[in-house]
Amino acid sequence: MYKVLVVDDEPRVRRGLTSLIPKLDSDWTVIGEAKNGYDALEAVKKEMPDLVITDIRMPHMNGLDLLSHLKEYPVHVVILSGYGYFEYAQTAVKYGAFDYLLKPLKPEDIESVLKRVKIERQLVPAVSQTSSNRPNYSKLWKDWLLGLQEEKEPPKLLSPLFPIDISMFRIMVIEVDLIDELINEDQWGDRQLVLFAVRNIIQDITGMRTNSDAHFLFVNGAQLFFLTINEENTRQLAKTCIEEVRRWLKISISIGISDVTDTYLELPDILQHARVALQNKWIYGCGTVSDYDDLKMEDIIEVGYPNGLETELIKAIRSGRSDHSACVLSEFVETVKQRNVSFRLFRRFCLQLVSSVIRLTYEQKMYDLVLQNLDRPIDLFDRNFTLEEYVEFMLSLIESCMVSMEWNKTQKQNRTIEKALSFLQSNYSQDISLEDTARHVQMNPSYFSSYFKLETGSSFVEYLTGLRMEKAKTLMMDSQLRLYEIAQMVGYKEVKYFSRLFKKKMGVTPVEYRQFFFRKED
Repeated sequence: MYKVLVVDDEPRVRRGLTSLIPKLDSDWTVIGEAKNGYDALEAVKKEMPDLVITDIRMPHMNGLDLLSHLKEYPVHVVILSGYGYFEYAQTAVKYGAFDYLLKPLKPEDIESVLKRVKIERQLVPAVSQTSSNRPNYSKLWKDWLLGLQEEKEPPKLLSPLFPIDISMFRIMVIEVDLIDELINEDQWGDRQLVLFAVRNIIQDITGMRTNSDAHFLFVNGAQLFFLTINEENTRQLAKTCIEEVRRWLKISISIGISDVTDTYLELPDILQHARVALQNKWIYGCGTVSDYDDLKMEDIIEVGYPNGLETELIKAIRSGRSDHSACVLSEFVETVKQRNVSFRLFRRFCLQLVSSVIRLTYEQKMYDLVLQNLDRPIDLFDRNFTLEEYVEFMLSLIESCMVSMEWNKTQKQNRTIEKALSFLQSNYSQDISLEDTARHVQMNPSYFSSYFKLETGSSFVEYLTGLRMEKAKTLMMDSQLRLYEIAQMVGYKEVKYFSRLFKKKMGVTPVEYRQFFFRKED
């Protein structure tokens, strides 16, 4: 029995086709109706029909847009069109539709389409064959293997595709390195073109191997996924793919290889293992092969964190030895790299070392000073960074620590904060700013802002406002002074602005404060 889905925004057309199709050919059953493209996609994913008959003009998603989405599913599509949209119908056929039917529909035309689709469905080649007419299963693979579908079991249409008595499944995930730079070059300029070219090269390579089989699964971002079957030397296959892509396309790819399974039910798990292995490119560089078998947990457990080198680095920073700090960092990185750790463990080690240096900045009360002109550590660790990027970040962090420690030492010797506070005590009644105060103590305003907050626990504006309000409270004890006079005496030209700040700071207005004070005295 063959299944068909009818898609049209006109209920009359849907009812007519639903009633007519089984009468024209008893091998066909209508498994559902949809009034727009969105409903149709959900129905296709759930029911997986053999044929979709869809109108070309519909709200929200027209027939051509629906056809584009359905290219990822193993279904045939027939377009319905009025004579006024004949050219659109022809375009749809070129774009991948099986055929088109012109409205008003004729029973003999519908019957002809149903018979021809049946023949095509019967002639669908096996998975190991290639044909332009073969249905595309990429969407099914992607949804299942990436866990995008609700069911854990593979779709029924995929199960028959696996050869019998297979003892060795592996997955290769192939990532095009620096793809964003490639698509900006004149020779490429299109992401899909790059991926298509890489896919063709790899399919040619795998097609020439006689003792194994390899199948393209799907594309996700800059990554292509291939399934290898009974491949004895997947690592060598991957190296060959890298070499040939570089030879013919002059671009770099990196490949992650999963561990082996003997059942296709475990493919989603080993796909994730292949992606974990691929992350090692961020340690060992682009154009490399990483095998999950090299990352077994029993090997990782034996890898110890270089505590001694971390301690030595912190001592070097404390003592202000810049060159020695750089040498220790280099030794730390090389030690971790030589132990052939996974990117996940490398990332953990890198984060631990950064945390130790950041902890030092807190202890020395220079956290804001150190990081104010650097990228935040989280910006680095929120993505897959390279070994070179990590070293560059650490060298900048170490240098900033050195500069800040020396600066702190100098400022303490010069008693900078005392000079700043004395300046504020003497000039709070004037229109002074952070820049004026920084200039008085001969400091960069940006550094002074961070330094002031570290030393006083308040920002410059908070401290100056608090100082002025305390002075104002004292002046309010003099009943002869008016509020506008007090405001001017503590540095505010506008009495309304002064009153607003006073209430924000003290919780009451200046008038309420005065009334309470004199009432208390009485």
